[in-house]
Parts: sequence; C-alpha cells; structure tokens
Amino acid sequence: MSGIDGGVQAILRKKYTKALFFHCSSHKLNLVINDLNALPEVRNSTGTIKSIITFFRESVLRRKLIPNIPKLCETRWSEKHKSIRIFVENFPTIMEALETLSREGNSATRKNAYQLHATASKSSFILCILLIAKYSALLEPVVNVFQSIALDAVKASQHIKRILQLLKSHRDDPDKITNEILRDATIVSERIGLEEDTAIAVPRIVGRQCYRNNHPAENPSEFWKRSLIIPYLDSIITSLEVRFAEENTPSFALSQLHPAHMQNMPVGSLKEACETFAQFYDIPNIKNEIELWQQLWQNKSNVAELSVVDVLKDAKVFFPGTFRALKILITLPFTTCTIERSFSSLRRMKTWLRSTMVESRLNGLAMMSVHRKYVTDNLADFNNKVVEHFARNPRRLCFN
Repeated sequence: MSGIDGGVQAILRKKYTKALFFHCSSHKLNLVINDLNALPEVRNSTGTIKSIITFFRESVLRRKLIPNIPKLCETRWSEKHKSIRIFVENFPTIMEALETLSREGNSATRKNAYQLHATASKSSFILCILLIAKYSALLEPVVNVFQSIALDAVKASQHIKRILQLLKSHRDDPDKITNEILRDATIVSERIGLEEDTAIAVPRIVGRQCYRNNHPAENPSEFWKRSLIIPYLDSIITSLEVRFAEENTPSFALSQLHPAHMQNMPVGSLKEACETFAQFYDIPNIKNEIELWQQLWQNKSNVAELSVVDVLKDAKVFFPGTFRALKILITLPFTTCTIERSFSSLRRMKTWLRSTMVESRLNGLAMMSVHRKYVTDNLADFNNKVVEHFARNPRRLCFN
C-alpha cells in the first residue's frame, strides 16, 4: 500500500504531485510497542502472557477460574493495553488457578499449568509485567485519543511531546523507577506465596555469557536497573522520537501557524517555516500576513487549548493566505481510524441477506450506521422524512 516505488501512494503522487503520504499515528504507536520486543525479557514475558491467556480461554471450565481477560491481540490496539492491565490486576488469582490446575485435571492440563506457573514465578517475568503495565497505562489513553474523530495534528503532536518529556525524566532518574518496580514486585510475590528474595533474585553472574543479561552488580536493584529498566526506557524513548519525529515536509510546517507553536517563535524562524509551505502550496499572500498574524496572538492566553478549527475562524476575513493554509492543515490525516471504522461498518451491514442491494441503498445504510447518533437524536423528524420520501410516488405494495 505505502511502498515508495509501487505502492498506492506512489501511483497517486505521479498524478497529484502535491499529495503527500501520512503514516497513521495509531499504527506508529503500535509499532513503538512492537519495537520493545527487541528486548529479550519483554519479548519472552509477552509470549508467556499470551500463552497463559490462551490456556484459560481455550477451555470453558478453566475460563471460569479467572476473570475474563481479553486476548492479547496485535491488531486491536486498545485491546492489547487493556489485556495487559487486567492480567496484572488479576495476577495473584491467575497464579492460584495455575497452581490448582497443576495438581488436578488430566495429565495434559497438569503439565501445561505447571510449566506456565513455573515461568510466571520467575523474578524476570514479575518485574517485566509490572514495568510493561506501568507504561502501558500511560499509552492506553493515547491509543483511545488517537481513534477519536476530533483530534487534529497539532494537539496530537503536543501530547506525544509531553509523554516524551515524562519518559525522559524517568530515564534521568532510573533509581526511583527501579525502587518503585521492585517494591511492587515484592508485594506481588508475597500475594502469590513466594519468598521476598525470590521476587527480586539476581540470575547467576559468570565471566562470559551470550544468552542473557550478565551485568555486574552489587545488589538486585542495580542489576535490574541496568538489565531491564534502562534498556526499556531507552527503547521506548528512541522509538517514539524516530516514529513521531517532525518530518521536514511542507505539510508539517503548516502546524507552525497555530498560536501554540508560533507565539514564542522568532519572526525569522516563522518566516522560514512559512517559505517552506508557501512555495509548495502556492500561497503567495501568506508571506505578507505572517508577522501580523503572530502579533494578533502575541498577548493572548490559553492558546494551547484552541483547536485548528477555532483558529481558522479568526483568519477568515483579514488573513486570506493564512486561512487557506489552515484549511489545508485541517485536512491533514493524522490517523486512518475513521476510514477503518467504515470497513468494520460495511462488514456488519453487507451480510448474506443484503448481498444483492443496489449501491444507493448500501450507501444510505452505511451513512445511518456511521452517523447513528444523528438518527437517534432526530428520530421523529427522521421517520417523517422517510415516510414522505416513499409516499411521493405510488407503489403497488400490499400492506395487508
């Protein structure tokens, strides 16, 4: 789809040279999570979580032993974070159920339950799931926000920057995060019946090691900080910076017209950004307007809370070039969630019973399904309009 040589975007750009390709931010955020699998401990822990959830979900009897945990799905972004959160919240209950099943049931059930219980009792697994859950809770609201309809590129970019600042502050003081995770691991180990030293035990350190972390450390806190906490934070920070970097394209330069960006910018820097997109989108008037546009917002407060649509209203009369540039900024697609929702709606509507409908009927049903709130809020008026539409022409229908 997005290949630079033979993808759909390459074909479109041959005909429309100013059409630019934007990678969906929800997909990019999902790739940030997938990049963490480069760490062996995180990859192994994620695999164990999947195995445990599958073990309980594949049997009706076993499913009754624990709360309902959503499957750890790679493609459903919000479900992935929700699954990890519920798993960690109910971890003691899950361990108790695994211990019970390792003594009861048939031989296959006892064997699988024992192996999963032994793996989940390891210190690396307990520390990993607590670390993943901590930062998954930070990203879960972002995933949901990225799927909203009213999100614009400026607000999304600002929120990602705030998350990066928080992660970097944690990276600057890893001892605090390490102590917090170790304290929680000790509490969890006590609840599942493990000894205190077992939860934060350090693997045997040897002179030469190729298959696992072998950091020299004087105590467990130092070991897990070097082998797990710091690599995890480095990975997520680097991935966010790379995947959400402000690309040097005219379209991203348009966001500098938002008061939150330009209020404290030097006039020279703002004019440079202006030249980037003025030539690309052929907006000559904006060069003469930009200084006055900045002065308009110079002393106003709470500009960060304004959406691009709110800013657009102030540019309509006296700033035609800026108005045109902001209209382009509004149309920039930050995610493809709305489009993919239409695919899901179509799958629900076009069933076997409706497979032979004409296109106009399918389009009408699709509009009603996607904008159902409009229909329910104006139900009486909507029903009257439907009756009036079908009553215009006589039809040979028998309603007896």
